[in-house]
Amino acid sequence: MRRLNLLLTLLIVSIPVAASAQDLTHEVEADTLKWPVPSVKKEWKLEYMPHNNANHNVYVYKDKLYDGLFTRTLGWNGGDGVQTAMLPDGNVFWSFNDSFYGKVTSSTRARGNCTFPRNSIMVQTTGEDGRPGTKSSNLVWLADWIAKSQGTCRTHLRHPKGEKTEAQIRAGEIDQQWLYWAGDATVVDGQLQMLWAGVYNGTENLMRNENRALAIYSLEGKPGDETYLKLLSVDHDFLEQDPIGYGQTLWEDEDGHTYLYSCNQYKKNPNDQLNTSSPVVARSTTHDLRSPWEYYIADEKGVFHWQSTYPTAEEVNRSAISSRSVSTAWVFREGDYYYMTAQGFVFGKQLYIMRSRTPWGPFEECHQLWTMPWVLDKKGTRTYQNFYMPHLHQTLSREGELVFSTNTDCKEWNDNFNATGSADFYRPFFFRVYNWKAVFDE
Repeated sequence: MRRLNLLLTLLIVSIPVAASAQDLTHEVEADTLKWPVPSVKKEWKLEYMPHNNANHNVYVYKDKLYDGLFTRTLGWNGGDGVQTAMLPDGNVFWSFNDSFYGKVTSSTRARGNCTFPRNSIMVQTTGEDGRPGTKSSNLVWLADWIAKSQGTCRTHLRHPKGEKTEAQIRAGEIDQQWLYWAGDATVVDGQLQMLWAGVYNGTENLMRNENRALAIYSLEGKPGDETYLKLLSVDHDFLEQDPIGYGQTLWEDEDGHTYLYSCNQYKKNPNDQLNTSSPVVARSTTHDLRSPWEYYIADEKGVFHWQSTYPTAEEVNRSAISSRSVSTAWVFREGDYYYMTAQGFVFGKQLYIMRSRTPWGPFEECHQLWTMPWVLDKKGTRTYQNFYMPHLHQTLSREGELVFSTNTDCKEWNDNFNATGSADFYRPFFFRVYNWKAVFDE
């Protein structure tokens, strides 16, 4: 994945780190009375990953049912930025960043020539049990097709500064310099509100955060209707400048606010060899994202307050809501605590979990939750370059377990095509973590 190669070059310098500073592993024997072994159904197709957590009360599984659902041979066959939102009718809204559309050879899992829309959306309908359906027919791809029989399509939401002409777009060309990548979404007053991150790539894959757009979608009718998830409006200047990317993930709290999280990358001092990536938070005044936003900022003495003005770089750099350097932070509530899951920065294979009494932190008590496998379940080359975007999907949880999708990229961009197993890079793999609260008993 070209943009991750650039990030890696910019952010990572190999420096020795003492194991004690990073190691959160603590051997904890299983207590099956307090933390019973999960009873999982055969039809869920969960594959246990032994020794994934040193706390033997935590059980991590590969979700081969969802892996299979996203192992596709026509139309969408890969994408990152995988996010979900539950809709009032029980359906699940999915959004993706860069995606591949086209044909895949089923016997070799080789991806051929594909269109490469920079974002895409889909809806997952309910099954007979009322839960998200797990048949291919339950996935309704809301694509702007170029040639549906070939499964090729255009970008769902173009940036207004996109360089291609309308004629070029109709012919199947895709903007590469100005584009939108998906943020999180929420339902307000019977409509879906979604944040889109405006990105400027230029000709050098700059991946620079620019504006933040707010899109409103209709939820009238049902999947397949012209009205269902019809794009009603887009405010491209919702935030004219948003270098931090607030709203990459959301938490709708009972206190009436929607909390908007991001991870701010910066150097604590100019001599730092490695960037820090710190979770930060804003919130909307009401659950409606169009209500005024406030930003949780520490003053020069370290005292936090909510302010209505977008923070300066200096302000946001001192306003971390966790002492851990992490990326892809998700927050949810369970009982008396708010929990944050996040990936170790940069591109760490470890997923961490922290907790706080409030949705604005501080999120501490950090524990290692699970670890990404070193190889993928795929044909051809099984190793990967980077593991990234471990997104939390509690919309898919059956019994309170944590559900994650992950993305991996190959070492060279051209390895996404023609080679055996190439279609199983750049696509999500799914994992479920049971008894996850046991780590807080350590």
